[in-house]
Amino acid sequence: MENIIYRHYKKGDDGQLADLFNRAFQMNGVGIVRTSEEWNWRYVKSPYFEPEMIQIAEDVEKNKIVGAIHVNLVEDIIFNSKNYLIGDINDVSCHPDYTRKGIATNLMEMAMKYMKKRNCDLSILTADYKGFARSKIYLKFGYIDVDRELMLINFPNLFKLFKDLKKFASLFPIFFVISYFPRFIYRILLKLSKNFNNISYEIVNNKHFEYMNAANKIIKKFYTGVTPYDKNKFTWARINVPAERLKPTYIIIRKRKEIIGGAVITHRNLHSFKYGLKIRIGIIHEVFLDKSQFKNKRDLHFGYIFLIDKLLKAATRRYIGVLLYNSCYSDIDLIKALKSMAFLKFGSGTIMMKKLNEEIKSLKPKKPIHLPTYITFSTP
Repeated sequence: MENIIYRHYKKGDDGQLADLFNRAFQMNGVGIVRTSEEWNWRYVKSPYFEPEMIQIAEDVEKNKIVGAIHVNLVEDIIFNSKNYLIGDINDVSCHPDYTRKGIATNLMEMAMKYMKKRNCDLSILTADYKGFARSKIYLKFGYIDVDRELMLINFPNLFKLFKDLKKFASLFPIFFVISYFPRFIYRILLKLSKNFNNISYEIVNNKHFEYMNAANKIIKKFYTGVTPYDKNKFTWARINVPAERLKPTYIIIRKRKEIIGGAVITHRNLHSFKYGLKIRIGIIHEVFLDKSQFKNKRDLHFGYIFLIDKLLKAATRRYIGVLLYNSCYSDIDLIKALKSMAFLKFGSGTIMMKKLNEEIKSLKPKKPIHLPTYITFSTP
């Protein structure tokens, strides 16, 4: 019988926690592989980190970490026009040999105590809607579904995609028509539209803080659940990164000289050791557009199309075969445009929140929820 103890993070745990993440999220045969350096950057080097943020289960007889929950970040959030402190639940993981032993429940109890100690008003996480964790753990701890989560997928660089998936090369012509035909048609329509003569774009890997300021300003206008960037957080997430693939590419949309929209992408490698595959995937961290700059729904749709087309262009330059974006169901205008540009849509999960401050009356969002990728993909 195992002798499991519960504790918080201590220096030297990084390698085992990275290995736990890799084992837990490779259970379905495919996942991102995280190095100990990347794990350290994601958590220990995050703004205002403290060891109590990471709850750990350890089999002391084997000197092995077998479960973990990360309460990180703890940060200010604007939810339904009010300011709160929120605790983000990430990387709830259990070693495959230690599942169904109550470890995750005990770790969640520790996470709750920590968030109450920090005087958090809210907590947020994402989960598989039909998964075990949602039904058996999160709902029992008082988390509720506040919106559904969509995953949208595109294939910007088919040469890279079929280099990674040589067995499926015969499908290249079909993917070519599906992926490129909408972009070609919309580029013609945009050139014919006089309303876009004064709109320009940049694809850059600098201009960090100009992008940050524009993102903060515009996202707050049209989304709820917004956790604004400050310089510390942005420097951690976008500048002081541990690998070349985590360096950002910014897409900046201007009307005359003013920034009215933008997006940012990085990339990771998706591994399936079971099938011997490694695929480069791009991650869209945010997409935003100042809707007030467009006269009607048609122009707004074309504004999103213009931005998405440049985003796909940036992904092609990064040699990205598969591009992912996670959105909430209620972000209707953006989802419509992504689908028009041949993004495939999958219902991947649910967004769950919990009230830790009983003075909060409702968790029903009044606008689409802004989902940072350090919650959805566990990467800043």
